[in-house]
Amino acid sequence: MKINISAILFLVAWPGLLVAQTKLKVAYPTTIGAMSVLWVTKEARLFEKNGLDVELIYIAGSSTIAQAMLAKEIPISEIAIPAVIQADLGGADMVMLAGPNHKPGQKIMAKPEIKTVEALKGKRVGISRFGTSDDFLLRYALTQWNLRADRDVAMIQLGGAPEILAGLSSGTVDAGLLSSPLHLRAAKLGFSLLADLSNSGIDYQGAGVVTTRSFMRENPDTIRRYVRAYVEGLQRLKTDKTFSLKVLAKYTRIKEPETLEETYQHYAIRVMPKIPYPTTKGIQTVLDEIGSRNPKAKSLTPANFIDVTYLKELEQSGFIKNLYGE
Repeated sequence: MKINISAILFLVAWPGLLVAQTKLKVAYPTTIGAMSVLWVTKEARLFEKNGLDVELIYIAGSSTIAQAMLAKEIPISEIAIPAVIQADLGGADMVMLAGPNHKPGQKIMAKPEIKTVEALKGKRVGISRFGTSDDFLLRYALTQWNLRADRDVAMIQLGGAPEILAGLSSGTVDAGLLSSPLHLRAAKLGFSLLADLSNSGIDYQGAGVVTTRSFMRENPDTIRRYVRAYVEGLQRLKTDKTFSLKVLAKYTRIKEPETLEETYQHYAIRVMPKIPYPTTKGIQTVLDEIGSRNPKAKSLTPANFIDVTYLKELEQSGFIKNLYGE
């Protein structure tokens, strides 16, 4: 009998493949670079390495994904903290386990004749959906500019980032929130960068690993393996640029090298830390804004919405330092 040495070595290096793969449906809400850790983890087969058979599902808008999670259709997702807080205020048990996106990536792209943020008064601005990071960030920014959401500025739900770009192109909206790489495509179409929220000084917790406390309680080993795979994916993203650019091109459906390069530099290099702890300061920013509209939020703290137990395990064991050869 001929022994396949290569196959044996492959299985030794990837012990998760020796056990039955746990099937998981994981949702993500947008096709921007903030999702790059999830995509790289999937394409590098790091979920399989950790014994997980993950099916990625695109569902436009974090608030829509939150509804699917409450219906127990989706156990894990990659969404931002506003949707988690809003769901939990309504009685859900959602929790963020990791969050590498510590700065808002959104830019406000506008018709070229709109040259100042004050000129947004009386205009229509496209966002993905209410209850999402777009919704929170636009409301927050308008407040800073002494403009009132829904009164001075109409906020128009369009579904997702591609739909916002389409809304700009068709004239359905006068401005819209877009992130890398789609804001660069909007610029090529003649729209102007009105405001870059990533440079606004806003402390913010963007997309990260979210599950429910009930699923985590019932499936601790699955969650442990998922977070480990995710941390490995983050390391691959940050250290293998060539592979990561190919993955970004696949999921964003954008081929322009300069656009992909800017997206990679923003998320993998400038924004995401090696250990993806959620930012409590950024979560508090969201709580404060929501608290101005919902008194329930005023009595809560960031600790109510995060659980970094599994991340701490990986850090304290030396696993993450070993990944980066430190």
